[in-house]
Formats: sequence, structure tokens, C-alpha cells
Amino acid sequence: MKQETETETEQEIKQDLKNYYGTENHFKMAFSNCVYTDGIKALIERCKCYWLISDLGIEINNNKKLQKPFLLLSIKVKDNKATITLKEDSNLKPIYIKKYSYTDFPLSEYEFYICDGVFLLKSEY
Repeated sequence: MKQETETETEQEIKQDLKNYYGTENHFKMAFSNCVYTDGIKALIERCKCYWLISDLGIEINNNKKLQKPFLLLSIKVKDNKATITLKEDSNLKPIYIKKYSYTDFPLSEYEFYICDGVFLLKSEY
């Protein structure tokens, strides 16, 4: 395990997240009815991105259009700016797009699922 002061590469983070298959816990989000799995908890801790989960949990909780049985979340980062999209499937148009003018999210792109209000990694599906 790496020490807190060492910086992990994008490849190391993504490789470690692939090790999550299923979950033993569900963690409740503040200000939302959504929950997240052990894998998403690891993503939050590794990437220091609770903002990502909490923002979307609140948005899903307050926007009936986003309360779907299955959503694909995609985050893309370029020049420290992020774009988040939600789709009902990978081959469909986004139903939600949000842009952030600054982020320190360490991955250039990443995708995970939201199934009936449960945020989970693709490997946990």
C-alpha cells in the first residue's frame, strides 16, 4: 500500500479499482436517497472526489428525469476541467451534462453505473 504522500498514477488507480467485485456495504449519501458501494468508496478515497458523488446524488434525488433504473456516468477531464454525463445506456444521447470549470480529479476519464440509486463500479455490477 502506498503512503499518503506518494502520488499514484492513473493506471495504478484504475487497476486497483478493477479489484472490486460486489460489495459488502452500502454507504448513505448526505442530502440524498442514494447509496454507494465499497468500490465507489475506494474511488472517493483514491481520487478525493466526494464532490462528484454528493453532487450527483443530490441532483438525482431532486430531478425526476434522472430517477432511472440504470444510468451510465462518465467523467472526462482535460486541462483540469471536467464534464460529467449521464446516459441511460452507452449508445444513447446524454440525459444530463454538467461541466466543472476546475477539478483535480486524477483520472482523464472514468465510467461507473448508478442502478436504482446505488452508485457502483462496473466491476461490481
